[in-house]
Amino acid sequence: MGINISDDLLQLTSTVQFDNLSHEIEARWRLVETAWELSLPARLLSVSYDNEDESIIFEDSHRRIGISSCRDALNGYQKGCCFYSMTPISLNRLSIDLCDVDHFLPHTLCQYSEFDSVNINGVWNLVLSSKECNRGENGKFTKIPKIRFLEKLHIRNEYYISSHHPLRETIINQTGQTELERRKFLQTTYNMALKRLIHQWEPKFDEEDDLS
Repeated sequence: MGINISDDLLQLTSTVQFDNLSHEIEARWRLVETAWELSLPARLLSVSYDNEDESIIFEDSHRRIGISSCRDALNGYQKGCCFYSMTPISLNRLSIDLCDVDHFLPHTLCQYSEFDSVNINGVWNLVLSSKECNRGENGKFTKIPKIRFLEKLHIRNEYYISSHHPLRETIINQTGQTELERRKFLQTTYNMALKRLIHQWEPKFDEEDDLS
C-alpha cells in the first residue's frame, strides 16, 4: 500500500495554489474531525460563519465550537483566485494578497425582516474575494453582484455538493434538497436583495478575462 504522486500534483507545486493546499486540507480534515467528536456523520455537520473571527463554527442550543478558518474551507472551487476577478489570492494570513471572506449578498440585508428566514451568514453565500474587489477603490462593499455571478455561485455550490465536500450537507440544508430547489432559492433571494439594495456591481476587468 502506498501513495502515487501524479503529474497533476507535481504541476501544482509550481502554482500559487500550492501555497494554499495545506490550509485547505487542514480545514477539510478539521470539519471531519469535528463531526467525529460530536458523534455525527461528517455529511450531517451543519455549520455557520462567525463574522468576528472569520471562522466556521458549529452551534447548537448548548455549545458553540470553532472549527476552521472560513478562508481555508472555501478555497477548493476557487483554486487560489478571487471569485469575481480571478486574480490570485492567498490564504496565508501574513501575505499582502490575503483574501477577504465576502458575503455574496451583503450582510447588511440581515436588518430587513424579509430576510429573517434566510441565513445570510450561510456557507452558500460566502466566497473568497481579493481586497481590491471587496473594498478597494471600485470595490463591491454592500452592492449586489451582477446576475452572471449568481450563476457562478450556483455552480460553486453544486461543485461542493457533487464532490462530497464536508460542507455538502450544510449547503443542502441551507438552500434546498434538489438542484432545482437550490437554483430557485438563489434566484428568489437575489431578487429580494435587489429590491432592497438597488445598485449592482462588477469588477473592473477586460472583457476577455475568464470568469469561469
